[in-house]
Amino acid sequence: MYKVKIDVFEGPLDLLLYLIRKNEVDIYDIPIAEVTEQYVEYINLMEMLDLDIAGEFLVMAATLIQMKSAAMLPAGATVEDDELMMTREELVRQLLEYKKFKSAASMLSQREEIQRNLYTRSFVEPGFEDINLKEFRIEASMFDLLSALRVVLKELPEEQLTQFRDETITVQQRIEDILDRFKSHKRVEFAALFEESASRLEVIVTFLAILELIRTKLVIARQAQLFSRIWLYRLT
Repeated sequence: MYKVKIDVFEGPLDLLLYLIRKNEVDIYDIPIAEVTEQYVEYINLMEMLDLDIAGEFLVMAATLIQMKSAAMLPAGATVEDDELMMTREELVRQLLEYKKFKSAASMLSQREEIQRNLYTRSFVEPGFEDINLKEFRIEASMFDLLSALRVVLKELPEEQLTQFRDETITVQQRIEDILDRFKSHKRVEFAALFEESASRLEVIVTFLAILELIRTKLVIARQAQLFSRIWLYRLT
């Protein structure tokens, strides 16, 4: 499998906050069973892609599974707090603290962007001439991309899940194919890049090619709003 190294990989709390927002649930009343199932699904997806997953992701997965098991105990049965890796209250506290930290970091980043544009009025982000950035202002996260990939895989016909072509396309070939699309388009929709995939393997190869293009800053992924369609833009 082609190895794509992600320079800045979001952590397990990022994934949990992402799932809480996506499911539109209260951070104080997290449906542990549902969130745990989805969290493990994302972990399995990252492992299938052979991404370099930090150990913290697996620790959090074990913690959530333990919480889920405790929540499913028969009425009257209890688990001592010292037997749990983390209580629900501790998890909520960590999430709230981390969310506050992320919000502060985002605010500082926005201020920096405002200051940069104030002092360099002629600044235009490379590759975005004549493109309405206000409409697609949100940069897609790793979990946005993984979520979009889940949809692609689920929509792939059953017969294509295990189908293989005689000549398997490589990540480098897909990178070149994707870059070719930008010769005639200012932007390309993420989902459109998988329309001609004939198998699960080709879907994975295409996704790894997209990650590599983002990592090397040749392409950026943006959304008009959270959890909306993802569009790719050429940067150079």
